[in-house]
Amino acid sequence: LASEGALVAASSRNPQQLAASYTNEKGKILPYSTDLGDMDQVNNLVNQVVREQGRLDIMVINTPGPRIVPVLDVCDDDWEKAYDLLVRPAVKIAHDAAKQMVKQGSGSIVFITSTWVKQPAHGGVLSAMMRSALSALSKQMALELAPLGVRVNQVMPGATGTDRMESILASKAEKNHTSRDEELKKIVELIPMGRWAEAQEIADAVAFVVSDRASFMTGSSLQIEGGAIRS
Repeated sequence: LASEGALVAASSRNPQQLAASYTNEKGKILPYSTDLGDMDQVNNLVNQVVREQGRLDIMVINTPGPRIVPVLDVCDDDWEKAYDLLVRPAVKIAHDAAKQMVKQGSGSIVFITSTWVKQPAHGGVLSAMMRSALSALSKQMALELAPLGVRVNQVMPGATGTDRMESILASKAEKNHTSRDEELKKIVELIPMGRWAEAQEIADAVAFVVSDRASFMTGSSLQIEGGAIRS
């Protein structure tokens, strides 16, 4: 978004590192130190950005993933932690953003969910359940906010070459007594395009969804997964 010329308020537990990594001259990244696990910080995030920047035109909500665990091994504490990590902060941020955008008469909200919302994978019960809640929220908000000038969509990444995916590969390799490359091959074999996505490809999709070129698009679920889910 910054490379498209946007002024981006980037929330992170390590925002200075995030801002320092950006070198494009078109836009700008403004670092905001926020731990999504701390609701006191989450409660203030949108208001602080609006207070300091004057308005909010785009909100991209991307919460981290919970641990990978078989459904029969999930304990009560896992459910609570996954909810606090994925759902609570996302709901609060989306609600605050929506109220500000309604005041302005325009805006675009995008939830980053997952293809697991449509097609679960082994060990993904925590992510699939919690992101399904956000998927439902995105559709409900799209329905109610469209007449007020606010668009709401979700982008659903499939397998993507991120640090988290590398961690999952390492965990699977250790569990199955295989290698990282062997585990990656198993994933890629299910993708008709023969590879996983690069993070930039997910970012490009988000940039389109929030742009004026997608001005008649709301309540949509855009899956970016190389053909792995054919529906």
